[in-house]
Amino acid sequence: MLLYLIVLATMREADSSHLSSLMENTVTKLTRLKVARFSGPDSGAFLQAQLSADIAALEPGDATFACYCSIRGQVYGLLLVGRHEDHFLLAAEAALLPSILQRLRMFVLRSRVEFSVVDGMEVHGLSKAAPDVGFAAVFSPGETGLSYGLASESLDAPGNPDEWKERELRSKLCWLSPPTSEKFIPQMLGFDAIGAVSFSKGCYPGQEIVARARYLGKVKRKPVLALTETDREFPAGSSVRLRRDSEWSKGTVVDSVTTAAGNSLLFI
Repeated sequence: MLLYLIVLATMREADSSHLSSLMENTVTKLTRLKVARFSGPDSGAFLQAQLSADIAALEPGDATFACYCSIRGQVYGLLLVGRHEDHFLLAAEAALLPSILQRLRMFVLRSRVEFSVVDGMEVHGLSKAAPDVGFAAVFSPGETGLSYGLASESLDAPGNPDEWKERELRSKLCWLSPPTSEKFIPQMLGFDAIGAVSFSKGCYPGQEIVARARYLGKVKRKPVLALTETDREFPAGSSVRLRRDSEWSKGTVVDSVTTAAGNSLLFI
């Protein structure tokens, strides 16, 4: 059952005045993300047919965000997909990655593709140009201003994961989690704005519903980011009512994080 929260405090829109402080730490270990490797002659074609982004357009060294959707167009999880010469690396929320891979296996059929979680590979947030620390891959997808490094060995990562998460939320980027998986179509989450959806690539699960929502203009709900003047926690998936001045807004919490700047809340 979803927790219904009434926040008895004024909501104020999040500003970007302190973002420069988040640039001080170059490397931040993101333990909430895990990595899978896709290999085999048909790996690119397989991902192209299953994900919302144009995987076929990736050149070696390129990366893109992508969605894996249900047949109803609802997002199981946000993915970061990078192409190498002979394989693809895919990063996703650790709690969702096993179930996403399990669903993908149902559609392998005769495709010559193999995939599994890569044990020991770590994901890092890179606030500046990637340092020379032996990254296996560095992904800077789209125009998000966020870079991610994948390393096969533990690195010195002094960055604060909560501050990196706040930076993601300010970019309207959220990885989803079990309580919010399969709840929203990509446009509700703003994933089309970060390059995770191609409207010209062709079919993938849920493609017709995602495209119809775009061309008919039926997506009225969008992610909203706010700083709340309360120390109350906001579990993902819970319902909230937030007051700004004299007006109230109702929505569902997608993600939240508490830092020195306050409680950043992304809701739809």
